[in-house]
Amino acid sequence: MDHLSLANRKLGLHISIFRGDSMTIHRLRLAWASCVVLLLLQLTTLCVAQTTRDGTAKKEQDSIPGVLTAGRMPALPGMPVPQGVSVLPGAPGPDKGPNQIEQLSKRVEQLEALIERQNQTLIEMQRQLAEVRKDQTTSASIRQANASLTTEAPAGQEKKAQPEAASAVQGQAQKSAGILAGWDGNHAFLRSADGDFETVLTGYAQLDFRGYQQGNHPANTFLLRRARLALEGKLFRYFDYKVEGDFADTTSTLARDIYLRVHRVDRVQLTFGQFREPFSQEELRPDSVQDFVERSLANNLAPSRSPGVMLSGILKKGVFEYQLGAFNGKGLLANNTVGTPEGVVRVRVAPWKSTKDYWTKGLMFGGAYALGRNSTTAQSVRGLTESRSFAFFNPDTVNGAVTRANGELTWLVGPASFRAEYDQVNQARNHLGSGGRNLPGVVARGYMGQFTYLLTGEVKGDVNVVVPKHNLFGDESGGGSGAWELKVRYSGLQISDGTAKSNRARTVFFGANWYLNRFVRYVFDYGIELYQDPLRTPRPGDRSFHVVLSRIQVAF
Repeated sequence: MDHLSLANRKLGLHISIFRGDSMTIHRLRLAWASCVVLLLLQLTTLCVAQTTRDGTAKKEQDSIPGVLTAGRMPALPGMPVPQGVSVLPGAPGPDKGPNQIEQLSKRVEQLEALIERQNQTLIEMQRQLAEVRKDQTTSASIRQANASLTTEAPAGQEKKAQPEAASAVQGQAQKSAGILAGWDGNHAFLRSADGDFETVLTGYAQLDFRGYQQGNHPANTFLLRRARLALEGKLFRYFDYKVEGDFADTTSTLARDIYLRVHRVDRVQLTFGQFREPFSQEELRPDSVQDFVERSLANNLAPSRSPGVMLSGILKKGVFEYQLGAFNGKGLLANNTVGTPEGVVRVRVAPWKSTKDYWTKGLMFGGAYALGRNSTTAQSVRGLTESRSFAFFNPDTVNGAVTRANGELTWLVGPASFRAEYDQVNQARNHLGSGGRNLPGVVARGYMGQFTYLLTGEVKGDVNVVVPKHNLFGDESGGGSGAWELKVRYSGLQISDGTAKSNRARTVFFGANWYLNRFVRYVFDYGIELYQDPLRTPRPGDRSFHVVLSRIQVAF
């Protein structure tokens, strides 16, 4: 078997099977190198043989110069050999040399063509191998991240690995897909590969039970308090948006938060749409993370959502916050009824937030001031208890300026939290008396203070969801019990209009919160309502009234 046949067989053996791994690429490179070496070896052998034959013939001819030996002469190509004369030994025959060269040339051309095809095959295999490796890397990262997301953190540690693992999945998938969809550990999301566009689906539902002591009050009842879904995210990276609706509200409007926020840097943000006015820390905390079933008595004095525009910012990673806005100030989707918008300014300071001091880094305080105007058809604030059992002050008609002032304090220390707030509202009653005279304005003062403590040792955040160290049924043995929290709150509200109608109420609520996992929690409150006027209570003649409020909530 000659060298060329051997090279062809080796080459066919190496390219017969492609498995898409690095060993195949290595074998193909060896085959290609073998073909080249065998080709060079064959060419060298033929050239040496030809040179040897030519040298031998020349020596025999030169041994008898000028004389042609009988019966022996060199054969010349294309020239007949005379009868009786033999060809010199070692001299090429008339047609043998050219035939060998022609056959060799053909074999060389065949081998070159085969090598070229092999080179193209090698390039294609390298490209396919790179794609296979890329897909395998992405799949492995996703499996590893999913495994970390479903693994419980050790006792005494926060589950910090979940966001990091989710980010790893997102980063790998963004490189190989135009749109990334999935679950980041908290929410379902859609995200573009470059990260410029994102949509997150959030929502929560709250089923309440309200139980009352006997008296003049609504019937004991179950209540679907809220059922909200929201889409929020970003457009071109620096434009945040949110669209939220409440499907449990059948008495007013479905819309809640609907806004667009220009968010190039944290220190300067501009928001347009309908959202909460920046007044009262209790009002600004989301409904889904409130520590009690209902906000305190002081919340009667805080404005809620309204169409408007706001400039806000966060400096030094939360050490200083500010909000400055202008709103209609008349409620959900309500138009302004006067020519003057309601202006609101709020500041909040956390001087030691960037330090590592355990006792002071969670201390925050601030205040807000709002100035607006009411028309002659507007109604004043009203006195309504947290349980919605009884209105101890019915609204007056107001007209003219309305001012609001607020002071607030939050102190977070590990599993404990303390929050306090004072609110005051002054509403003028201009030209509402006989003959167009001014009546005494409505002055309302509210306050609250509350304390909570997580018995199971989790860290209490400002607006963060409590994540239990051990979920209920969180492991195969079912040994987890979730997170448990005790709480107590005292609040009061006094409303005066310069008449005997003025009244005051105070409430004390205490109870427990049970966080089954980060998505599900149960809230239980026992409340005692205390009224100044014994004739204006749910039980006339009795200044106190007892209530039970509870809630099961699912939030994501």
